[in-house]
Amino acid sequence: MNFFKKLRNYMLYIVLLLILVIEIPIIVVGYLTQPVKSDTIIVLGAKILGQDPSLMLRLRLDEAIKLYEAGYAPTIIVSGAQGPDESISEAASMKAYLLNHGIPAERILLEDQSFNTYQNLANSHKIMQVNSLRTAVIVSNASHIRRSLLLAQNLGIQATGSPAPMASSSPYLTTKQYVREGAAVAVLFLTGK
Repeated sequence: MNFFKKLRNYMLYIVLLLILVIEIPIIVVGYLTQPVKSDTIIVLGAKILGQDPSLMLRLRLDEAIKLYEAGYAPTIIVSGAQGPDESISEAASMKAYLLNHGIPAERILLEDQSFNTYQNLANSHKIMQVNSLRTAVIVSNASHIRRSLLLAQNLGIQATGSPAPMASSSPYLTTKQYVREGAAVAVLFLTGK
């Protein structure tokens, strides 16, 4: 019985350590990161519903629109492929949303080959290089910014972040996103991707 009590205590310490080392920086970076004027804005993809952006993706797009209108960058890269349960690519859905909100078509660059955050950033970086864009503001939800910036750094992208709000009307979704990001950041530390 004493062995199981010690094991339980060790497991509790490990969980607390993971929270301190991984989750707290995710939360802090997600709320304190500030964008810097750049050559482009990269909006990372998320689920779409039919042909429309999900709530999380709309929050990202609205943040990108605010940045564009405030003069943070003259172009926006929308990044995301078509998932197996999606009728169009996330990038196409995002472009349509931006067009409907007054962003000129020639200011939107489409990246529609990416199925995860690493690919989003690697493929967006290629578009940046082709278009002589050296700096970027990465837009994603607050829970996703830390990992996005770490990946951008690994890929050699000079970037700042602009965290879009979380879906505050859904505490379950917010908690789920932070737990998911904690696991993803742990994998990133182990694999570099």
